[in-house]
Amino acid sequence: MVSERSQSKSIEPEEAWEHFGPDFVLLDDIKPPQRIELARERMLLSRLYLGLIQTMNDDYGAEFVKHSDSATYRTIGIYVFLRTVTCSPVRASTIAQVLKIPRATVLRRLNDMEKLGYVEHVGNAYRVTDKVNIPELREKLQRRVDMVLATARELSKLGTGPEH
Repeated sequence: MVSERSQSKSIEPEEAWEHFGPDFVLLDDIKPPQRIELARERMLLSRLYLGLIQTMNDDYGAEFVKHSDSATYRTIGIYVFLRTVTCSPVRASTIAQVLKIPRATVLRRLNDMEKLGYVEHVGNAYRVTDKVNIPELREKLQRRVDMVLATARELSKLGTGPEH
């Protein structure tokens, strides 16, 4: 199980990021500009966001990444996935309303995903297909969990929680 490894083995922050190369490895002695409020915390979160996006790009390949508005494409895909795993296929109009994306854009992206086999129509709603079950899924998910946990540990050391 993914969470068992996370609970049994505490990885070092560098380990969670080393497979991305030097652009993602943060050095403790880096001092972000003082003019940027909470810069180090925001730097850590930016690295996490970019790392998660990059792992999705790596997992689903060029066909998924080639869209010029791939952030919108990914966001719609993630929302359809979430609704599918909660056993609630979703209408395009709901996706547009919840994500605040024009309905025409949502329909175009859903059509693209449907052509690639990632989503399917169920009545007048959409859900993801089994194509989301990519090879080596457990290891890939664990890598993401490690990234999140490493970032959470680093943020907790900075003491920026609500009690501070």
